[in-house]
Amino acid sequence: MLARLRHNPVLGKVILRDLNVEPDVPASVVGGVDGAGESGKGEELLDASTCVVSIDYLIHPLEILSSLRSRTKIGGTVHLVISNRCFPTKAVGRWLRVDEDERLEMVGDYLWFSGWRDVEIVDVKAADREGQAERGQGASQGQSGLQRFMAQFGLGGEDPLWVVRAKRID
Repeated sequence: MLARLRHNPVLGKVILRDLNVEPDVPASVVGGVDGAGESGKGEELLDASTCVVSIDYLIHPLEILSSLRSRTKIGGTVHLVISNRCFPTKAVGRWLRVDEDERLEMVGDYLWFSGWRDVEIVDVKAADREGQAERGQGASQGQSGLQRFMAQFGLGGEDPLWVVRAKRID
């Protein structure tokens, strides 16, 4: 995977770090010391960050999100993408013991207690369904042939997808 990342022409740099071992986001992730960022320490700060379907595997989420917040500009955002799927052998214990709504609240709490504000939960699939309805597409019209075929056998369907997002206020 690291080799594929290094060949991505969009990326300026790749930093490999096990956040479960080292839960701080290094300054080098935001451009080193060449910039003149808001921190006053000569480092650039992030406008936005994402964590896609992985917050359930982090054993130090508050420390990581606090560190990420300190590397983010005032007004910058974080977007944590959540689904209802995971590798049960890798997810933190509580993730497996609570339902979807409690997971979303838990992730919102992670953000709040690590200093992020304006925490919001967005149901991406609901927004997608609303967009299809506005465009005059029925549920089956918005599906691919494979999705319709699998639905006939009770397979597939739509996986829920949420984004829990927040902003750095101060």
